[in-house]
Amino acid sequence: MSTGASARSGTGELRVAWRTVTVDGRRVRYGTAGSGPPALFLHGWGLQPRAYAGPIGAMAAAGCRVVAPALPGFGGTPELPHEERTFPGFGAWVERFLDRLGIDDLALVAGHSFGGGVSAAFAHRRSERVGALLLANAVGSPTWALFPNEVRTMVQRPLWDWGRHLGGDLFESRRTLRLLPTLLEDFVPNFLRNPVGMFRTGETIRRADLVAEIRAVAGLGVPVSVVWSDRDGLVPRSAFDDLRRAAGVDGVVVDGAHAWPIVDPHAFGEQVIGALADARAARAARAIPLGAPGPPGSVRDRGASLDR
Repeated sequence: MSTGASARSGTGELRVAWRTVTVDGRRVRYGTAGSGPPALFLHGWGLQPRAYAGPIGAMAAAGCRVVAPALPGFGGTPELPHEERTFPGFGAWVERFLDRLGIDDLALVAGHSFGGGVSAAFAHRRSERVGALLLANAVGSPTWALFPNEVRTMVQRPLWDWGRHLGGDLFESRRTLRLLPTLLEDFVPNFLRNPVGMFRTGETIRRADLVAEIRAVAGLGVPVSVVWSDRDGLVPRSAFDDLRRAAGVDGVVVDGAHAWPIVDPHAFGEQVIGALADARAARAARAIPLGAPGPPGSVRDRGASLDR
């Protein structure tokens, strides 16, 4: 594993350090920033953690030591085998990544878009390791649109509609246009490196149904925050409603299009702060003292807590 440290720029902004670790015998690049209890951030489809330096920094500013891997099929991380190319398969890969870093107990697991679906799958797999779950414009609902006498599913959604809204999201505001070079720096290499793999992951997204998993995670007492932006054409309002109902929460609607966490890291940071507060409250309700020892060798056993 390569070494490095988070630093601040001349303007005082927190920088993301880039490191590598070997998972399943293959190198994985990941970003890390901040100090304190560990937290995990998972990126969206077609991108990699570099495009999310702002949101990662916002999580770090909230008092976390953030790790953000390039998920399988993106950023040079090899694809998963065919039989594992499912959301449970991605969730299992995340567990192996965290194990390689020696991270056990997470204050927060956050994901955007595709990364939100993977976050939900991991939290369902290992809920005891998750303090809180933050889903930002997450995929995972099977509902595409609601009509008076009909519900249409994501599988029924034509590919051209996905492409139409992807372009509309990128060009919907001047702020997004300023970030376009950064987004393309991630998207274009991913596409050139493995276009078939990106398509295969897109098919996994189209067929995703994580409603039961999110309901189960919330039922186990893990606080789940579901956030959506009011001009998102990629993940529709009906999908947001599915996920927030599954989590048993009202959900939060913010201003912006699908890429709002990248465009407005400060707004994303506000959601992070709220999710961490929910995690503290949930832990207090379970009468687990902050900083109490966990299982031998666990992060909590080494002195980490949500207030650290």
